[in-house]
Amino acid sequence: MKIIYFATGNPNKVKEANVILKDLEDIKIEQIKMPYPELQGTLEEVAEFGAKYVYEKIKKPVIVEDSGFFVEALNGFPGTYSKYVQETIGNEGILKLLENKENRNAYFKTVIGYCDENGVKLFIGVVKGKVAEEIRSKGYGFAYDSIFIPEGEDRTFAEMTTEEKSQISHRKRAFEEFKKFLLDRI
Repeated sequence: MKIIYFATGNPNKVKEANVILKDLEDIKIEQIKMPYPELQGTLEEVAEFGAKYVYEKIKKPVIVEDSGFFVEALNGFPGTYSKYVQETIGNEGILKLLENKENRNAYFKTVIGYCDENGVKLFIGVVKGKVAEEIRSKGYGFAYDSIFIPEGEDRTFAEMTTEEKSQISHRKRAFEEFKKFLLDRI
């Protein structure tokens, strides 16, 4: 059994990763709580740096994940600052910034950085959609989920169950790319 460590403080991300990778019987994802410095840069730069940083500390295969929410009419804002913006102006602030804007296109993006003795590889998942006119939630989801409507849907992520969202999520798409990479190596 090959263990790949997932440097995150969020055990739900580890569960989700193991569900997506469940048919890879020889691979298990285990959480490691090892903080790493988050650069100010693109998601790709943060994931690459984080994966290298943690690998250098533990010398075992490791993944890190970074995600962002990008709104077209706001020139990609909040982007890599999604967590900070959520904690400061929240969904109400994003909706206020979009008042009187016709273009409500947005997307979520996840980048997984994987590092082992061969260096770093990046895996990307994107879900396109639009920002709702108001906050809509059935109590599911978190952060921007209550204002994001994925393409082909009429509900926000927060109006979907966790299972429904995880079938189309940006994180799932990135992990599916990672899974293809692992399958090619087995």
